[in-house]
Amino acid sequence: MIVGMAEILKKRGYEIGFFKPFGTSPEYSNGEIVDGDAVNTAKLIGVEENPNDICPVVLEVPYAEFVNVADPSDLRNLVKKSYEVVSKGKDVVLVEGSVDYKIGSSVGLGDVTISNLLDLKDLLVVKYSDDFVLDKVLAAKELFGERLEKVIFNKLSGYKRSYIDGIAGSLLKKRKMEVIGIVPRDAIIGGLFVDEIRDSLHGEYLVEPKESMIIENIIVGAMSPNSAIEYFRKTKNAALVTGGDRSDLQIVALEIPNIKLIVLTGNLRPSKFVIERAESRNVPVLVVSEDTLTTTERLDDMFDRARIRSGVKQKRVVELFESFVNVESFLRYVSE
Repeated sequence: MIVGMAEILKKRGYEIGFFKPFGTSPEYSNGEIVDGDAVNTAKLIGVEENPNDICPVVLEVPYAEFVNVADPSDLRNLVKKSYEVVSKGKDVVLVEGSVDYKIGSSVGLGDVTISNLLDLKDLLVVKYSDDFVLDKVLAAKELFGERLEKVIFNKLSGYKRSYIDGIAGSLLKKRKMEVIGIVPRDAIIGGLFVDEIRDSLHGEYLVEPKESMIIENIIVGAMSPNSAIEYFRKTKNAALVTGGDRSDLQIVALEIPNIKLIVLTGNLRPSKFVIERAESRNVPVLVVSEDTLTTTERLDDMFDRARIRSGVKQKRVVELFESFVNVESFLRYVSE
């Protein structure tokens, strides 16, 4: 969502900055540990400050160990100094919170603490998982107080939109919050390109894709072929993850148009017949060294943390923001 906000602000002539106080995606870059998500976002929106200023605290050890050795006062001072650096000369600085506003509280870096420390205006972006998410929004309001006035619901299924527009919107308005956006679930944003999956799993193509394809769902191939057919037909744009020795499932999958990728685990290669059938059906086949459970867990994590890497996804984010968010209300909020 920050990518969309940044593009809207830049179009209006704002000089923007980006800041992520506490990062949990450590990566090595030029011999230093940086937060990969923060670096990726900064690159997309054209922010060029030092990665260590953009994200000054990066979790590079298990969190329990970090809590035991960290000094909350020192961390807050570091955050404040880095924020001063990235905000210098900027009209608006977009500060990214944690995936859950409670994360970091043990070391004094929870979102509520950061908001008060940096004197921020808060905008809550909420993934609409179920109706109980409203309770989470109201709980957040109690914690953030007057700083939190605007809410955007994200990844919403179509039939829930009228509910948010009506009942939920009215409920939040009574608590002095305004819903300024209801963004639907989007396959391009929420999905993964086949090449992204290959790169992340360090896999090898046995059959390469002939075009760029988005994978939206995962099916674990641990059932019988007859049982699998129903799942294959119901699941749109799916990747089948199964052992390389399950030729029975592989052959069935290649007959179902919804299966767009086959990931073979355990470094086991399929039969020549499967390879030839996949080539004729234009279905990529990827082999990886890890077992099915580990591969599936990694893919689940990728979907949860899918990054906006390509120009296609970046453009789509902006389109969704402009189409489903009250841009003028957003601009007034950040300008007040």
